[in-house]
Amino acid sequence: MKIQNFAVSVLKTQINLLAAVSKRRAGNKAFDIFCTPYLKKTYIPNSFFKSAEELLLDFEGLNTIGYRWNKGGEKRILIAHGFKSCAENFGHFVKLFIKKNYEVIAFDAPAHGRSQGKILTGIIYKNFIATVYNTYGPFDSFLGHSFGAMGIIFFAAELPENKDLKIALVAPASDTLSLSNMFFNQMKIKDKEVQKYFIKRIETLGKHPIEWFSIKRCLETINSQVLWVHDKFDRITPVKDAYIVQKLKLDNVQFIFTERLGHRKIYRDEKVVKNIVDFL
Repeated sequence: MKIQNFAVSVLKTQINLLAAVSKRRAGNKAFDIFCTPYLKKTYIPNSFFKSAEELLLDFEGLNTIGYRWNKGGEKRILIAHGFKSCAENFGHFVKLFIKKNYEVIAFDAPAHGRSQGKILTGIIYKNFIATVYNTYGPFDSFLGHSFGAMGIIFFAAELPENKDLKIALVAPASDTLSLSNMFFNQMKIKDKEVQKYFIKRIETLGKHPIEWFSIKRCLETINSQVLWVHDKFDRITPVKDAYIVQKLKLDNVQFIFTERLGHRKIYRDEKVVKNIVDFL
């Protein structure tokens, strides 16, 4: 049995045992598991990252680590990685943006990579990006993968002026309700009461109904130029959410669909990388 499968089995057992005592506690435990990057990637910076200016940012009492290259470049871009990922995974993009004379900034999100923290939610990521923006911005462009893409869009939707931005979304985590239902299936949480308390925790912390936490809602108010790249066989963030937004026929949003690249190979594919860099 793979260690990942063993860990999932243990966590399922914890939820089921709690559910026998308290549906509310089980729902809250499930939410904590949902937001915790178990088996996250940690790393020692390679030579390219060691060549960057290391940034230390206090975010809500947490020490978070970031990197800056080509300070004073013609334009400025922020890269946001996905769940259980880290800034180091996007070094190949950084090199190409430097060639375009971009100042490039990339952070390990809270609870990821070399940054402190235990959990990461969409709202935490949005607030973290706002803190980075206020400290090292403004930015002309954004590149986000998966959960990082969600954080970027949540943030951009709250900017008073966002029409001059360029935003590339790669396999974005686009709908919190959809992600929650996938999590329920993965963890075999069939009890509707446990699901109810799980969703209630999201709504309480975020101060909005769960339907509010979607990229679809944000894009209807964003005037930025947006490129959405998604693989048709992505098993982490379902492509059906991209199709739903595509049907809106928003003039400022364009789509690229790939096949057989999945959720992580997609941002390393040469053709995809070129399309994103050319767009930004």
